[in-house]
Amino acid sequence: MSKTFTAQNPATGQAVGAEIAEWDLVQTSAAIKAAESVKAKLASTNPTQRAALLNAIADAIEADKEKLADTAHLETALPMPRLTGEVMRTVIQIRAFANLVKTGGHLLPIIDLADPNFLPVARPDLRKSQQPLGVVAVFAASNFPLAFSVAGVDTASALAAGCPVIAKAHPSHPNTCQAVYEAVVKGLTSQGFPKELFAIVQGVSPEITHWLAKAPEITAIGFTGSGLVGKLLIKLAGERDIPIPVYAEMGSLNPVFFTPGALSEKADELAKAAVDSALLGSGQFCTKPGIMVVSNDAAGDKFIAQVQSYLSQQKVPPLLNKGIANRFKEAITSLSKSKGLKVITGIANDDGFGVTPNIFVVDWADVKNHDDLLEEHFGPTSVIIRAPFDQYLTIAKAMAGQLGAALHVQAGENVKELVNQLTQLAGRIIWNGFPTAVSVTAAQNHGGQWPASSTHTTSVGLDALYRFVRPVVYQNFPENQLPAELQNSNPYGIERIVNGQRSNTAI
Repeated sequence: MSKTFTAQNPATGQAVGAEIAEWDLVQTSAAIKAAESVKAKLASTNPTQRAALLNAIADAIEADKEKLADTAHLETALPMPRLTGEVMRTVIQIRAFANLVKTGGHLLPIIDLADPNFLPVARPDLRKSQQPLGVVAVFAASNFPLAFSVAGVDTASALAAGCPVIAKAHPSHPNTCQAVYEAVVKGLTSQGFPKELFAIVQGVSPEITHWLAKAPEITAIGFTGSGLVGKLLIKLAGERDIPIPVYAEMGSLNPVFFTPGALSEKADELAKAAVDSALLGSGQFCTKPGIMVVSNDAAGDKFIAQVQSYLSQQKVPPLLNKGIANRFKEAITSLSKSKGLKVITGIANDDGFGVTPNIFVVDWADVKNHDDLLEEHFGPTSVIIRAPFDQYLTIAKAMAGQLGAALHVQAGENVKELVNQLTQLAGRIIWNGFPTAVSVTAAQNHGGQWPASSTHTTSVGLDALYRFVRPVVYQNFPENQLPAELQNSNPYGIERIVNGQRSNTAI
Protein backbone atom coordinates (compact mmCIF):
# COMPACT_ATOMS: atom_id res chain seq x y z
CA MET A 1 0.00 0.00 0.00
CA SER A 2 1.44 3.37 -1.02
CA LYS A 3 2.21 6.06 1.53
CA THR A 4 -0.02 9.11 1.77
CA PHE A 5 0.21 12.58 3.24
CA THR A 6 -2.14 15.51 3.82
CA ALA A 7 -1.87 19.28 3.75
CA GLN A 8 -2.21 21.34 6.93
CA ASN A 9 -4.19 24.53 7.32
CA PRO A 10 -1.67 27.12 8.58
CA ALA A 11 -4.34 28.95 10.57
CA THR A 12 -5.12 25.89 12.70
CA GLY A 13 -2.31 23.43 12.11
CA GLN A 14 -4.95 20.77 11.35
CA ALA A 15 -4.94 18.37 8.39
CA VAL A 16 -7.13 19.47 5.49
CA GLY A 17 -8.12 18.15 2.10
CA ALA A 18 -7.85 14.72 0.59
CA GLU A 19 -5.06 12.29 1.35
CA ILE A 20 -2.43 12.44 -1.37
CA ALA A 21 -0.53 9.37 -2.53
CA GLU A 22 3.26 9.68 -2.36
CA TRP A 23 4.97 9.00 -5.67
CA ASP A 24 7.79 6.50 -5.88
CA LEU A 25 10.79 6.29 -8.22
CA VAL A 26 9.01 3.96 -10.65
CA GLN A 27 6.07 6.33 -11.11
CA THR A 28 8.34 9.37 -11.39
CA SER A 29 10.59 7.75 -13.97
CA ALA A 30 7.60 6.56 -15.97
CA ALA A 31 6.14 10.08 -16.14
CA ILE A 32 9.48 11.52 -17.26
CA LYS A 33 9.93 8.86 -19.95
CA ALA A 34 6.37 9.38 -21.16
CA ALA A 35 6.99 13.11 -21.53
CA GLU A 36 10.22 12.39 -23.42
CA SER A 37 8.38 10.09 -25.82
CA VAL A 38 5.89 12.78 -26.89
CA LYS A 39 8.09 15.90 -26.77
CA ALA A 40 8.22 16.16 -30.57
CA LYS A 41 4.46 16.72 -30.69
CA LEU A 42 4.89 20.00 -28.82
CA ALA A 43 8.22 21.01 -30.35
CA SER A 44 6.86 20.69 -33.89
CA THR A 45 3.88 23.02 -33.40
CA ASN A 46 3.69 26.19 -35.44
CA PRO A 47 3.19 29.58 -33.72
CA THR A 48 -0.58 29.54 -34.15
CA GLN A 49 -0.94 26.03 -32.75
CA ARG A 50 1.26 26.68 -29.75
CA ALA A 51 -0.52 29.93 -28.93
CA ALA A 52 -3.89 28.14 -29.16
CA LEU A 53 -2.63 25.47 -26.77
CA LEU A 54 -1.45 28.02 -24.20
CA ASN A 55 -4.72 29.92 -24.42
CA ALA A 56 -6.67 26.68 -23.95
CA ILE A 57 -4.70 25.98 -20.77
CA ALA A 58 -5.36 29.52 -19.56
CA ASP A 59 -9.06 29.11 -20.34
CA ALA A 60 -9.23 25.87 -18.35
CA ILE A 61 -7.53 27.43 -15.33
CA GLU A 62 -9.74 30.51 -15.48
CA ALA A 63 -12.86 28.34 -15.73
CA ASP A 64 -11.90 26.72 -12.40
CA LYS A 65 -10.82 29.95 -10.69
CA GLU A 66 -13.32 29.73 -7.81
CA LYS A 67 -12.46 26.11 -7.08
CA LEU A 68 -8.73 26.82 -7.26
CA ALA A 69 -8.94 29.83 -4.95
CA ASP A 70 -11.10 27.93 -2.43
CA THR A 71 -8.73 24.96 -2.39
CA ALA A 72 -5.66 27.15 -2.06
CA HIS A 73 -7.28 29.12 0.76
CA LEU A 74 -7.90 25.92 2.69
CA GLU A 75 -4.29 24.78 2.30
CA THR A 76 -2.46 28.13 2.70
CA ALA A 77 -4.83 30.33 4.78
CA LEU A 78 -3.92 33.16 2.41
CA PRO A 79 -6.71 35.72 2.01
CA MET A 80 -9.22 35.07 -0.76
CA PRO A 81 -8.63 38.38 -2.59
CA ARG A 82 -4.93 37.52 -2.80
CA LEU A 83 -5.71 34.05 -4.16
CA THR A 84 -8.34 35.09 -6.70
CA GLY A 85 -5.86 37.69 -7.92
CA GLU A 86 -3.16 35.05 -8.11
CA VAL A 87 -5.33 32.76 -10.22
CA MET A 88 -5.74 35.59 -12.71
CA ARG A 89 -2.03 36.39 -12.59
CA THR A 90 -1.39 32.76 -13.54
CA VAL A 91 -3.83 33.06 -16.43
CA ILE A 92 -2.39 36.39 -17.56
CA GLN A 93 1.14 34.98 -17.54
CA ILE A 94 0.12 32.08 -19.77
CA ARG A 95 -1.77 34.38 -22.15
CA ALA A 96 1.24 36.70 -22.37
CA PHE A 97 3.40 33.80 -23.57
CA ALA A 98 0.64 32.81 -26.01
CA ASN A 99 0.74 36.29 -27.50
CA LEU A 100 4.53 36.10 -27.81
CA VAL A 101 4.66 32.72 -29.55
CA LYS A 102 1.78 33.63 -31.87
CA THR A 103 4.01 36.32 -33.40
CA GLY A 104 6.88 33.84 -33.77
CA GLY A 105 9.00 36.23 -31.71
CA HIS A 106 10.20 33.39 -29.53
CA LEU A 107 12.00 31.83 -32.51
CA LEU A 108 14.33 34.85 -32.96
CA PRO A 109 14.95 33.97 -36.62
CA ILE A 110 18.07 35.55 -38.14
CA ILE A 111 19.16 35.02 -41.73
CA ASP A 112 22.50 36.06 -43.23
CA LEU A 113 22.38 35.25 -46.92
CA ALA A 114 25.48 33.92 -48.67
CA ASP A 115 27.83 36.70 -49.75
CA PRO A 116 31.00 35.84 -51.73
CA ASN A 117 32.28 39.39 -51.22
CA PHE A 118 31.86 39.42 -47.44
CA LEU A 119 35.01 40.39 -45.52
CA PRO A 120 37.29 39.10 -44.20
CA VAL A 121 36.19 35.90 -45.98
CA ALA A 122 33.23 34.85 -48.10
CA ARG A 123 30.09 34.24 -46.01
CA PRO A 124 28.05 31.04 -46.34
CA ASP A 125 24.27 31.03 -46.04
CA LEU A 126 23.59 31.10 -42.28
CA ARG A 127 20.15 30.82 -40.70
CA LYS A 128 19.54 30.69 -36.96
CA SER A 129 16.46 30.06 -34.82
CA GLN A 130 15.61 28.72 -31.37
CA GLN A 131 14.72 25.12 -30.54
CA PRO A 132 13.25 23.73 -27.29
CA LEU A 133 15.64 22.03 -24.88
CA GLY A 134 13.42 19.04 -24.10
CA VAL A 135 11.72 17.87 -20.90
CA VAL A 136 11.95 20.45 -18.08
CA ALA A 137 11.61 19.76 -14.35
CA VAL A 138 9.83 22.51 -12.41
CA PHE A 139 9.73 22.83 -8.63
CA ALA A 140 6.66 24.56 -7.23
CA ALA A 141 7.17 27.36 -4.71
CA SER A 142 5.54 27.43 -1.29
CA ASN A 143 4.61 31.12 -1.18
CA PHE A 144 2.72 31.38 -4.49
CA PRO A 145 0.42 28.33 -4.70
CA LEU A 146 -0.62 29.28 -8.23
CA ALA A 147 1.58 31.90 -9.94
CA PHE A 148 4.87 30.14 -9.07
CA SER A 149 3.50 26.66 -8.59
CA VAL A 150 2.92 23.76 -10.97
CA ALA A 151 1.38 25.96 -13.71
CA GLY A 152 3.25 29.10 -12.76
CA VAL A 153 5.68 31.11 -14.79
CA ASP A 154 8.35 28.37 -15.00
CA THR A 155 5.85 25.91 -16.45
CA ALA A 156 4.20 28.52 -18.68
CA SER A 157 7.51 29.64 -20.14
CA ALA A 158 8.71 26.07 -20.65
CA LEU A 159 5.53 25.04 -22.46
CA ALA A 160 5.72 28.22 -24.54
CA ALA A 161 9.28 27.24 -25.47
CA GLY A 162 7.97 23.87 -26.65
CA CYS A 163 9.15 21.80 -23.68
CA PRO A 164 7.13 19.17 -21.79
CA VAL A 165 7.07 19.75 -18.03
CA ILE A 166 7.36 17.44 -15.03
CA ALA A 167 6.45 19.55 -12.00
CA LYS A 168 7.21 18.73 -8.38
CA ALA A 169 4.02 19.64 -6.54
CA HIS A 170 4.57 21.48 -3.27
CA PRO A 171 3.48 19.36 -0.30
CA SER A 172 2.06 22.42 1.46
CA HIS A 173 -0.71 22.72 -1.14
CA PRO A 174 -1.00 19.33 -2.89
CA ASN A 175 -4.74 19.50 -3.57
CA THR A 176 -4.31 22.88 -5.22
CA CYS A 177 -1.55 21.40 -7.36
CA GLN A 178 -3.77 18.47 -8.32
CA ALA A 179 -6.64 20.78 -9.32
CA VAL A 180 -4.30 22.89 -11.44
CA TYR A 181 -2.85 19.75 -13.03
CA GLU A 182 -6.34 18.64 -14.06
CA ALA A 183 -7.03 22.04 -15.62
CA VAL A 184 -3.77 21.98 -17.59
CA VAL A 185 -4.47 18.47 -18.88
CA LYS A 186 -7.96 19.59 -19.90
CA GLY A 187 -6.39 22.39 -21.91
CA LEU A 188 -3.85 20.05 -23.51
CA THR A 189 -6.32 17.39 -24.55
CA SER A 190 -8.84 19.94 -25.83
CA GLN A 191 -6.26 20.86 -28.48
CA GLY A 192 -5.48 17.25 -29.35
CA PHE A 193 -2.21 17.03 -27.42
CA PRO A 194 -1.24 14.06 -25.24
CA LYS A 195 -1.67 14.59 -21.52
CA GLU A 196 1.82 13.13 -21.00
CA LEU A 197 3.27 16.52 -21.98
CA PHE A 198 2.57 17.65 -18.41
CA ALA A 199 2.75 15.74 -15.14
CA ILE A 200 3.04 16.50 -11.45
CA VAL A 201 4.96 14.43 -8.93
CA GLN A 202 3.42 14.41 -5.45
CA GLY A 203 5.27 13.65 -2.24
CA VAL A 204 7.18 14.82 0.80
CA SER A 205 10.26 12.65 0.33
CA PRO A 206 13.46 14.64 -0.34
CA GLU A 207 14.47 11.83 -2.71
CA ILE A 208 12.05 13.20 -5.31
CA THR A 209 14.38 16.17 -5.81
CA HIS A 210 17.23 13.76 -6.60
CA TRP A 211 15.11 11.66 -8.97
CA LEU A 212 14.09 14.68 -11.03
CA ALA A 213 17.51 16.32 -11.10
CA LYS A 214 19.30 13.11 -12.10
CA ALA A 215 16.87 11.70 -14.66
CA PRO A 216 18.73 11.59 -17.99
CA GLU A 217 15.64 12.73 -19.92
CA ILE A 218 15.44 16.01 -17.96
CA THR A 219 17.21 18.80 -19.87
CA ALA A 220 16.75 21.81 -17.56
CA ILE A 221 15.38 22.75 -14.15
CA GLY A 222 13.23 25.70 -13.10
CA PHE A 223 13.20 26.43 -9.37
CA THR A 224 11.91 29.10 -7.00
CA GLY A 225 12.70 28.60 -3.34
CA SER A 226 15.41 28.46 -0.72
CA GLY A 227 19.11 28.78 -1.33
CA LEU A 228 19.62 25.42 0.39
CA VAL A 229 17.52 23.49 -2.13
CA GLY A 230 18.60 25.64 -5.06
CA LYS A 231 22.26 24.93 -4.39
CA LEU A 232 21.48 21.22 -3.98
CA LEU A 233 19.83 21.19 -7.41
CA ILE A 234 22.85 22.94 -8.94
CA LYS A 235 25.13 20.33 -7.33
CA LEU A 236 23.03 17.40 -8.54
CA ALA A 237 22.72 18.82 -12.05
CA GLY A 238 26.48 19.33 -12.25
CA GLU A 239 27.23 15.76 -11.14
CA ARG A 240 25.25 14.17 -13.98
CA ASP A 241 27.02 12.44 -16.85
CA ILE A 242 25.61 15.28 -18.96
CA PRO A 243 25.18 18.38 -16.75
CA ILE A 244 22.08 20.51 -17.32
CA PRO A 245 21.24 24.15 -16.53
CA VAL A 246 19.43 25.03 -13.30
CA TYR A 247 17.47 28.26 -13.39
CA ALA A 248 17.09 28.89 -9.68
CA GLU A 249 15.66 31.99 -8.04
CA MET A 250 16.75 31.61 -4.43
CA GLY A 251 15.67 34.65 -2.48
CA SER A 252 17.12 37.99 -1.58
CA LEU A 253 17.44 40.76 1.01
CA ASN A 254 16.35 43.46 -1.46
CA PRO A 255 17.96 46.41 0.37
CA VAL A 256 16.18 49.75 0.51
CA PHE A 257 18.30 52.88 0.98
CA PHE A 258 16.65 55.99 2.48
CA THR A 259 18.66 59.16 1.96
CA PRO A 260 18.73 61.87 4.65
CA GLY A 261 16.79 64.17 2.35
CA ALA A 262 14.02 61.66 1.77
CA LEU A 263 13.73 60.95 5.50
CA SER A 264 13.65 64.64 6.39
CA GLU A 265 10.73 65.09 3.97
CA LYS A 266 8.50 62.21 5.07
CA ALA A 267 10.03 59.85 7.63
CA ASP A 268 6.63 58.90 9.06
CA GLU A 269 5.11 58.04 5.68
CA LEU A 270 8.16 56.06 4.58
CA ALA A 271 8.31 54.13 7.86
CA LYS A 272 4.73 52.91 7.51
CA ALA A 273 5.21 52.00 3.87
CA ALA A 274 8.42 50.13 4.70
CA VAL A 275 6.75 48.07 7.42
CA ASP A 276 3.80 47.29 5.16
CA SER A 277 6.19 46.08 2.47
CA ALA A 278 8.22 43.97 4.92
CA LEU A 279 5.07 42.33 6.35
CA LEU A 280 3.27 41.81 3.04
CA GLY A 281 2.32 38.15 2.75
CA SER A 282 3.63 37.74 6.31
CA GLY A 283 7.10 38.51 4.98
CA GLN A 284 7.12 35.44 2.73
CA PHE A 285 7.92 37.18 -0.54
CA CYS A 286 11.33 36.84 -2.16
CA THR A 287 11.06 40.58 -2.86
CA LYS A 288 10.62 41.55 0.80
CA PRO A 289 12.83 44.46 1.93
CA GLY A 290 15.05 42.52 4.31
CA ILE A 291 17.48 45.40 4.77
CA MET A 292 16.63 49.07 5.27
CA VAL A 293 19.48 51.56 5.41
CA VAL A 294 18.74 54.87 7.15
CA SER A 295 20.87 57.84 8.15
CA ASN A 296 22.09 58.03 11.76
CA ASP A 297 20.66 61.48 12.38
CA ALA A 298 17.42 62.99 13.66
CA ALA A 299 15.52 62.03 10.51
CA GLY A 300 16.68 58.42 10.87
CA ASP A 301 15.66 58.45 14.53
CA LYS A 302 12.21 59.66 13.56
CA PHE A 303 11.90 56.86 10.99
CA ILE A 304 12.84 54.21 13.57
CA ALA A 305 10.48 55.66 16.17
CA GLN A 306 7.62 55.50 13.68
CA VAL A 307 8.53 51.93 12.74
CA GLN A 308 8.37 50.98 16.42
CA SER A 309 5.02 52.70 16.93
CA TYR A 310 3.47 51.23 13.79
CA LEU A 311 4.85 47.70 14.16
CA SER A 312 3.53 47.47 17.71
CA GLN A 313 0.02 47.51 16.20
CA GLN A 314 0.69 44.88 13.54
CA LYS A 315 -0.29 41.22 13.63
CA VAL A 316 0.39 39.02 10.61
CA PRO A 317 -1.39 35.90 9.30
CA PRO A 318 0.26 32.52 9.96
CA LEU A 319 3.21 31.33 7.91
CA LEU A 320 2.66 28.84 5.13
CA ASN A 321 3.79 25.67 6.85
CA LYS A 322 5.20 24.33 10.09
CA GLY A 323 8.75 24.09 8.79
CA ILE A 324 8.84 27.73 7.70
CA ALA A 325 7.36 28.84 11.04
CA ASN A 326 9.85 26.80 13.08
CA ARG A 327 12.86 28.05 11.12
CA PHE A 328 11.66 31.62 11.48
CA LYS A 329 11.17 31.32 15.23
CA GLU A 330 14.61 29.76 15.68
CA ALA A 331 16.32 32.49 13.67
CA ILE A 332 14.50 35.33 15.43
CA THR A 333 15.15 33.84 18.87
CA SER A 334 18.85 33.57 18.09
CA LEU A 335 19.06 37.12 16.76
CA SER A 336 17.10 38.53 19.68
CA LYS A 337 19.76 37.23 22.09
CA SER A 338 22.54 39.04 20.25
CA LYS A 339 24.19 42.02 21.89
CA GLY A 340 24.11 45.38 20.18
CA LEU A 341 20.76 44.84 18.47
CA LYS A 342 17.57 46.72 19.20
CA VAL A 343 14.51 44.49 18.77
CA ILE A 344 11.15 45.97 17.73
CA THR A 345 8.20 43.58 17.99
CA GLY A 346 4.63 43.44 16.79
CA ILE A 347 1.62 41.49 18.03
CA ALA A 348 2.06 37.74 18.53
CA ASN A 349 -0.09 35.30 16.56
CA ASP A 350 -0.37 32.09 18.57
CA ASP A 351 -2.76 30.27 16.22
CA GLY A 352 -1.61 27.49 13.91
CA PHE A 353 1.71 28.42 12.34
CA GLY A 354 1.55 31.99 13.60
CA VAL A 355 4.61 34.03 14.60
CA THR A 356 5.47 37.48 15.92
CA PRO A 357 6.77 40.15 13.51
CA ASN A 358 10.17 41.54 14.47
CA ILE A 359 12.43 44.28 13.12
CA PHE A 360 16.03 44.65 14.27
CA VAL A 361 18.01 47.88 14.44
CA VAL A 362 21.81 47.93 14.29
CA ASP A 363 24.61 50.38 13.57
CA TRP A 364 26.60 49.61 10.42
CA ALA A 365 29.78 49.42 12.50
CA ASP A 366 28.26 46.51 14.46
CA VAL A 367 26.91 44.48 11.52
CA LYS A 368 30.21 42.61 11.27
CA ASN A 369 29.44 41.08 14.67
CA HIS A 370 26.20 39.53 13.38
CA ASP A 371 26.77 37.51 10.20
CA ASP A 372 23.22 36.17 10.21
CA LEU A 373 21.80 39.69 9.91
CA LEU A 374 22.74 39.68 6.24
CA GLU A 375 20.95 36.39 5.55
CA GLU A 376 17.40 36.07 4.30
CA HIS A 377 14.91 35.14 7.03
CA PHE A 378 11.67 33.99 5.44
CA GLY A 379 8.93 35.64 7.44
CA PRO A 380 7.82 38.97 8.92
CA THR A 381 11.15 40.55 9.77
CA SER A 382 13.64 43.07 8.47
CA VAL A 383 16.86 44.77 9.61
CA ILE A 384 17.32 48.53 9.85
CA ILE A 385 20.96 49.56 9.46
CA ARG A 386 21.94 53.01 10.72
CA ALA A 387 24.86 54.68 9.00
CA PRO A 388 26.15 58.07 7.82
CA PHE A 389 25.05 58.86 4.28
CA ASP A 390 28.65 58.82 3.08
CA GLN A 391 28.85 55.13 4.05
CA TYR A 392 25.86 54.01 1.96
CA LEU A 393 28.12 53.13 -0.96
CA THR A 394 30.36 51.06 1.32
CA ILE A 395 27.31 49.16 2.56
CA ALA A 396 26.15 48.45 -0.98
CA LYS A 397 29.61 47.18 -1.93
CA ALA A 398 29.56 44.76 1.02
CA MET A 399 26.33 43.10 -0.14
CA ALA A 400 25.94 39.93 -2.18
CA GLY A 401 23.67 39.63 -5.22
CA GLN A 402 20.04 40.67 -4.89
CA LEU A 403 16.83 40.27 -6.87
CA GLY A 404 15.93 43.90 -6.28
CA ALA A 405 17.15 47.06 -4.60
CA ALA A 406 15.40 50.35 -3.95
CA LEU A 407 16.24 53.95 -3.14
CA HIS A 408 14.18 56.75 -1.63
CA VAL A 409 15.76 60.02 -2.69
CA GLN A 410 14.98 63.70 -2.35
CA ALA A 411 15.14 65.73 -5.55
CA GLY A 412 18.66 67.00 -6.12
CA GLU A 413 20.51 64.45 -3.99
CA ASN A 414 23.47 62.81 -5.72
CA VAL A 415 23.14 59.00 -5.64
CA LYS A 416 24.72 58.21 -8.99
CA GLU A 417 27.54 56.08 -7.56
CA LEU A 418 25.11 54.22 -5.29
CA VAL A 419 22.81 53.47 -8.22
CA ASN A 420 25.74 52.25 -10.30
CA GLN A 421 26.81 49.91 -7.51
CA LEU A 422 23.30 48.53 -7.05
CA THR A 423 23.11 47.69 -10.75
CA GLN A 424 26.11 45.42 -10.15
CA LEU A 425 24.10 43.47 -7.55
CA ALA A 426 20.45 43.45 -8.53
CA GLY A 427 18.36 42.76 -11.60
CA ARG A 428 15.78 45.44 -10.75
CA ILE A 429 16.34 48.88 -9.21
CA ILE A 430 13.35 50.81 -7.82
CA TRP A 431 13.25 54.59 -7.45
CA ASN A 432 11.16 55.95 -4.55
CA GLY A 433 9.33 52.66 -4.13
CA PHE A 434 9.64 49.19 -2.59
CA PRO A 435 10.69 45.89 -4.17
CA THR A 436 7.50 43.99 -3.36
CA ALA A 437 5.07 43.56 -6.29
CA VAL A 438 6.58 42.32 -9.55
CA SER A 439 4.73 43.36 -12.68
CA VAL A 440 4.31 40.61 -15.31
CA THR A 441 5.48 42.44 -18.43
CA ALA A 442 7.91 42.06 -21.31
CA ALA A 443 10.35 44.52 -19.71
CA GLN A 444 10.44 42.75 -16.34
CA ASN A 445 13.54 41.12 -14.88
CA HIS A 446 13.23 38.95 -11.79
CA GLY A 447 16.74 37.71 -11.20
CA GLY A 448 20.03 39.01 -9.90
CA GLN A 449 23.61 38.20 -9.14
CA TRP A 450 24.55 35.11 -7.13
CA PRO A 451 23.23 33.99 -4.68
CA ALA A 452 19.88 35.58 -5.53
CA SER A 453 19.86 33.66 -8.82
CA SER A 454 21.92 30.87 -10.29
CA THR A 455 22.08 32.47 -13.75
CA HIS A 456 21.71 35.87 -15.39
CA THR A 457 18.13 35.16 -16.44
CA THR A 458 14.65 36.13 -15.31
CA SER A 459 11.88 33.98 -13.87
CA VAL A 460 9.18 36.60 -14.56
CA GLY A 461 8.28 38.26 -17.84
CA LEU A 462 8.50 37.12 -21.44
CA ASP A 463 12.28 36.65 -21.40
CA ALA A 464 11.73 33.70 -19.04
CA LEU A 465 10.99 31.62 -22.14
CA TYR A 466 14.55 31.90 -23.43
CA ARG A 467 15.85 29.81 -20.54
CA PHE A 468 14.36 26.75 -22.20
CA VAL A 469 15.49 27.13 -25.80
CA ARG A 470 18.85 26.94 -27.54
CA PRO A 471 20.05 28.47 -30.82
CA VAL A 472 20.68 26.23 -33.82
CA VAL A 473 22.33 27.46 -37.02
CA TYR A 474 21.65 25.89 -40.41
CA GLN A 475 24.50 26.51 -42.87
CA ASN A 476 23.96 26.20 -46.63
CA PHE A 477 20.77 24.15 -46.24
CA PRO A 478 18.35 23.68 -49.13
CA GLU A 479 15.03 25.44 -48.72
CA ASN A 480 12.97 22.28 -48.22
CA GLN A 481 15.21 21.09 -45.38
CA LEU A 482 14.95 24.28 -43.29
CA PRO A 483 12.57 24.92 -40.39
CA ALA A 484 9.59 26.93 -41.60
CA GLU A 485 10.69 30.10 -39.81
CA LEU A 486 13.94 30.13 -41.81
CA GLN A 487 12.57 29.33 -45.24
CA ASN A 488 12.74 32.02 -47.95
CA SER A 489 8.96 31.95 -48.34
CA ASN A 490 8.43 32.80 -44.63
CA PRO A 491 5.26 30.66 -44.38
CA TYR A 492 4.52 31.90 -40.84
CA GLY A 493 4.67 35.53 -41.97
CA ILE A 494 6.75 36.42 -38.90
CA GLU A 495 9.30 39.16 -38.42
CA ARG A 496 12.89 38.08 -39.09
CA ILE A 497 16.26 39.77 -39.30
CA VAL A 498 17.57 39.31 -42.84
CA ASN A 499 21.04 40.67 -43.55
CA GLY A 500 20.70 42.94 -40.54
CA GLN A 501 17.29 44.35 -41.50
CA ARG A 502 13.95 43.54 -39.85
CA SER A 503 11.44 42.16 -42.31
CA ASN A 504 8.30 40.01 -42.38
CA THR A 505 8.27 39.47 -46.13
CA ALA A 506 9.52 36.56 -48.20
CA ILE A 507 13.06 36.60 -49.52
